[in-house]
Formats: sequence, structure tokens, C-alpha cells
Amino acid sequence: MQTVTPTINPYLFEKQYDAFIRFVGEKSNIPFVSFASHPYTDQQEGYKYQIYRVARNKLSFHTWRKHDIGSGKIILATIETIEFPDNNLVPWQNRYGEQNRPHQPLFEAIGNSIKTEEVESALFNLYHSSNDEQIFDELIKIFGRNYSLLAYLYFIKDNSKYLPIAPTYFDRAFSLLGIEFKTSQRCSWENYFIYLQIISDIKIMLIEKLKSEVSLLDAHSFAWMLSAQMEKEDKLADVSEYLSLSSTEKNSVVRSRIGQGLFRQNLIEYWSACAVTGCKELKLLRASHIKPWSECGDIERLSLYNGLLLSPNLDVCFDAGFISFDDLGQILISNKISANDLQALSINKEMKLSNISSEHKKYLQYHRKHIYKQS
Repeated sequence: MQTVTPTINPYLFEKQYDAFIRFVGEKSNIPFVSFASHPYTDQQEGYKYQIYRVARNKLSFHTWRKHDIGSGKIILATIETIEFPDNNLVPWQNRYGEQNRPHQPLFEAIGNSIKTEEVESALFNLYHSSNDEQIFDELIKIFGRNYSLLAYLYFIKDNSKYLPIAPTYFDRAFSLLGIEFKTSQRCSWENYFIYLQIISDIKIMLIEKLKSEVSLLDAHSFAWMLSAQMEKEDKLADVSEYLSLSSTEKNSVVRSRIGQGLFRQNLIEYWSACAVTGCKELKLLRASHIKPWSECGDIERLSLYNGLLLSPNLDVCFDAGFISFDDLGQILISNKISANDLQALSINKEMKLSNISSEHKKYLQYHRKHIYKQS
């Protein structure tokens, strides 16, 4: 299938990512380093992994055999896979009457040998073949264009490739990231395929920012939290000024964001390793602005001296204001972070920048005044 995936606006992603980091940090008072290790994201979104495991166990499609088609076994297993108390990824409850349940065709097929064979044949093929596009169309004929149900069934097949969907929320999340794409009332394989590609692109951008492992489901959670939690609590980034710009001005802002790739490369050439610890594994290091990117003019954003190459633990604490550096490069540690957390993050008062220049000083002064959490 040849499709063009809508692009993510780099500026809006940067702004909402920064807001996400602040939001999660405020909720838990723990700097956000990765999805896998953070208690708040695990508490809020980790249940999806549990639903995936429970649903696959209930479905047990690996035990299905062709002679099961038409027996009713596959339909009953699918109903059980949908209807369990913690499953909120598809609206299976009888809130609007049985006839309006998304999986009602499963019940209607029971006792009808022709329908049972048709439904079970499609479900068997879903989980035992790779022709996912054709099967999606077959499932539409059975269930109608019930996007949340079809996406859920695919998600249970393989959560490294497929994801659940709540169209209204994801349409809003995409809008917040400058993505011109809608899923509401557009259930089709092509639409689902593009939706998955967008989430995959978000995943890549998150990996670039976090320098840690990010799953497709983590990227899904990031987008979900933007629209379902952060907007509700008024914690999104204020991008009204950007949205008021002309197209030419917006393009200029986006180009400066893309310039951060050059910014990172320049920092690597200057520092060659973590500016504090000396760690040389570049895949682990982050290009951290001293004066935040969102507060800079174009020249400051790309200035070599407005950046530090830092290990992830230092980068997160520096961005959050838990640490800073004086004009000689000596670390400053806020009393807003506990001794236990400092020990867990391997941060101590003896740390120092390895190669500070006089041109770093104005940026470090800005950081101490506006970002650092003074005691």
C-alpha cells in the first residue's frame, strides 16, 4: 500500500513534549527518564500491557485449529476476550442496549451455522495469516465500521505492530502535534495504517528525546495523555503565539527546530563525552539546552555555548531545575530533590563541568536565575 503519512510539526512536538515532562514530573515529583521506569506513566497507562496479556490468554488463538471453524469455540473465546472487567479499550458494556454493543454480531452468529462459520473463518484468518488488509475488510462486513473493536482485535494479535484506538481523543492529540489527519468516522484499513504510522513516527521522536527504549504502546500513551489528561487539566503548552504566525513565520520556526540536529552534532564535537561524567557512549547522551529552546532566539538555539552534552539522569535533573552549575562549572544541587533520589541517580556535590568556557556563563546565569529551584 502506497500512502503518504502526515508529518508531525517539530515545534509543536517539542513544546508538548516539554509540557508532558513537566506534567509527569509534577504528578509524581520524580524526574521523567523513561516510560518503563516511571511510576506515574506506569500507573496511568501500564494497564494496557496487562489487558494485552489477559486478552491473549483468554483468546488463546495459538490453540485454534481449522476444524474449530464453525464449532462456536472461536466466537465464545472472542467474546470472553472482549468482555472482562478491566478492559476499557473497547466499549463492550451494554450502556446503550445489547443491539448497540460493538461485538453484537458475535452473539447473533451463535446458533446460526452459516454465520458462525463466516465469523469464525474471518477471526481464524486474522490470527493465523498475514493478509491483514484483506481481513480488515472482511471484519468490516461482519462488525461494520466499528473502529475501536477492529483495532482492539488487531492489537491483541500483535502489540508491536497494532494499537487500540479512541478516534476522538487521537484526532485531538494529532491536532495538538500539528498533524493534519482524522480518524473519526473514517474506519478503513488505509486510515488505520496511517494512524499506526503516525504513532510510529511519534515513537521515533520520543526515542530521540529520551535516548531510551520506547515501545509503540508508549508512544500511543504519550498521545493519549496529551488529549485525555493534560488538556483536561490545562497542562498543555501554550502555543497560541506560534499559531498566530503566518505560514512563512511558522516555517522559519520549524526550520530552527530541525537545526537542533546540527546543535547536537556541534556539542558532540565540543564535549566528545558527557560534560560531567565523561561517559562516551553517544547513544546515551542528550544535547541539553542551558537556556531552554522555547525561550531562545534563533541564534541562541543553535549556539554551541548554550548547550551541554549530558547523561540522561543529569539532563532530566538539569531541565527540571534540580541541578545547575556555577560560573566555574561546579554543580549546584537544589534542596527540592531528596538525598535518596540523588543517590539513586548517582548525582553528588563533587561533580563539575569538564570544559567550561567564558561564553557559557551568560547561559548558566540564565539557568540559575530562571530554571534552577533555589533553596
